[in-house]
Amino acid sequence: MVELAGFEFSQSDEDKRLNTVERYKTASSPSEHSLKDFAELACQIFDLDGCLIALIGQKEIIFRANIGFSKENSEPRSNSLIGRLLPAETVSIIVQDSQDINFSQLDTSHIRFFAGVPLISPDGDNIGTLWMINHAPVRFNQKKQGLLAKFAKVVMDRMGLWLVAAEEISLKENNKKLASAHEKAVEKMSHLIAYQEEIAHANVVLEKVLDSFEMIFLKAPMAMGICAAAHKNLWQANEALTRLFGTETMVLGERLDNLIQDIDGQDFMRLLEEVRLQRKPYQAKEAKLLIRHGDGQRHIFANLSLQPVGRMGDEHENIMFIIDDVSDQVFLRQVAQEANEVLINAIGDADLGYTVVEFSTGKMSSNARLKRNYGFLADQEFTYPDLFEAMLPQYRDPIKQAVQKAISNKSIYQAEYQVRWPDGSVHWVRGYGKPMYDANGNATHIIGLNKLIDSTHHS
Repeated sequence: MVELAGFEFSQSDEDKRLNTVERYKTASSPSEHSLKDFAELACQIFDLDGCLIALIGQKEIIFRANIGFSKENSEPRSNSLIGRLLPAETVSIIVQDSQDINFSQLDTSHIRFFAGVPLISPDGDNIGTLWMINHAPVRFNQKKQGLLAKFAKVVMDRMGLWLVAAEEISLKENNKKLASAHEKAVEKMSHLIAYQEEIAHANVVLEKVLDSFEMIFLKAPMAMGICAAAHKNLWQANEALTRLFGTETMVLGERLDNLIQDIDGQDFMRLLEEVRLQRKPYQAKEAKLLIRHGDGQRHIFANLSLQPVGRMGDEHENIMFIIDDVSDQVFLRQVAQEANEVLINAIGDADLGYTVVEFSTGKMSSNARLKRNYGFLADQEFTYPDLFEAMLPQYRDPIKQAVQKAISNKSIYQAEYQVRWPDGSVHWVRGYGKPMYDANGNATHIIGLNKLIDSTHHS
């Protein structure tokens, strides 16, 4: 085995060499395919098993041709032999009898002969190596060594031609881009006056838009304003904000934390400081606010949004806010919930079955009385398909048609029909249903009531 010493370069020389490697590595040409042909030709000329054409970068070795090794295209550069820069104008021969050498991360355990020659650019930069390999030791005389050195120069000449062609193509493309950019610049210059006129017109339109926006802001039904983030004084407020605090005069100059004292029982000033310091927006839905109202105080429920913003007007930091008073909606919902509880209790006392069906999913919820009306126990699962399955067959289609008619007419469905319980007994049921609709008028649910009428029904 022959030991080869590495070569040290000054930093400027190494930087120059690496720049040359990059140029050859990125040349846009069908080089990989063509260099593979060169590698196969070298194997035939020298009657050897493999050829490797490698470019040696700072941290990576690029295989531009790979015959006789595994199919990798690159490997990290290390202290292996393939990562060293061989002496110029020298063919390095390595013959090993049994011990493996640290040639590469590629599998070289079966290789006993290596011949390497450096690839030198026209500027004298050592950019890589052409390696010939064989599975058995061979005699590689001076004539073959000279021929291999010439072969390496031919490879470099071919790569140089590809590089020049690629750089010429790149230069032409750059020239086209420069010409196109010049034409565009001339066109832009020729239209500069018209463009300036358009800008002036746009400024006029923008001023009108800003005036319109200011009017929208002022007249918006939702309370809105802007306060300085540091001292909390309001410097923008709309009419709805003034009405919210029960005053006939604008609240400009007031501290926001004096107008809103707490939110859900927490100090509102502390919340404003957190928004200012963390510069994160804050939103709360149906928060309970204690606000100043006229000469006193009152609680409201509101959707609140606080948004930190940068410079606006004379202030470096600001907080924009929206207060949507939803007290009436919250109160009405609470009334509706309580009324619904009263209604559910009344339905239970009247011994009525109650159900709600969602059309899109078929999901049905019902009380225990409704389940018993179909012969099911209170803790048993009872679905919408179970309801129709319990009906005697002659009633199913008419009932479905009656429900569809109620949906179409937005009316109340009413019907009497017989059901068969799981124990085989047959009973009469009187049912009612009222469809519910979304904002687009599409039926989404139906609310139903029913009652056993065996004792009152006459066949």
